[in-house]
Amino acid sequence: MINMMSMEAGRDGVSVKPRSNVVLATTLLLLSSFTLTSQALETGTVCGPEVKEEVAKAMGAVADADESKKLAVELQIYNQYAYCAQDIELDDSFIIAAKRCGAKVSNLGSRYYEEMSCCGYDPQRRQFACPVKIKRAFGFGGAPLPGSREYVLHCVADSRGTLVPVGFDSVHLANEMHGSSPSWQFAVIANANQNLHTIYPMNGQTRRARSILSWGLRPTSCNYRPIWGNALNYAIRLDQ
Repeated sequence: MINMMSMEAGRDGVSVKPRSNVVLATTLLLLSSFTLTSQALETGTVCGPEVKEEVAKAMGAVADADESKKLAVELQIYNQYAYCAQDIELDDSFIIAAKRCGAKVSNLGSRYYEEMSCCGYDPQRRQFACPVKIKRAFGFGGAPLPGSREYVLHCVADSRGTLVPVGFDSVHLANEMHGSSPSWQFAVIANANQNLHTIYPMNGQTRRARSILSWGLRPTSCNYRPIWGNALNYAIRLDQ
């Protein structure tokens, strides 16, 4: 499980030793050489599937690197492609779907490729479960590998009402390769194993929760705005 405190520090910048820069430099060169193309415009999204393919390749290139290298690459990617989040479409059907799940939408990024409209919490198992709707057959990386990941960070309000991370996990996926058409329902299951004081004691108390979906890049805080994805705000109950 990833330590969210170290991830948060990584967002402020990571110093990488010169001898460790080969993979990082190669990866960033790959990213910096890419520009928005007509294919993106043709798909009706600011950033077409070729952008996501390059991000997936970049993350795959550092899959076995140490944490500091991964964080440096993710920070560079976020800064370079943050403009893709302007591809926001908040249609009524999505708002209604979230509302029916007892949730409100926030921290919006692009929902062109994926979206999350419902999450729930199992207090006995201390697990969160969030279905993720995959809306395109492309833009998720070569199949079956390297593919990419849909990350979900879960936060719960502490006694002061401040949201703190309590669980984090992901599901792997790749481009569809058998000719089937979208959509598909994936799911991210995450154990609550951080800041456990927010979910104890199991006394039936209601707590505010937020779950953040982010494709490709790991959410680093409870206020994180994904480039691709969205957050849900809802209530959980700490039943016996």
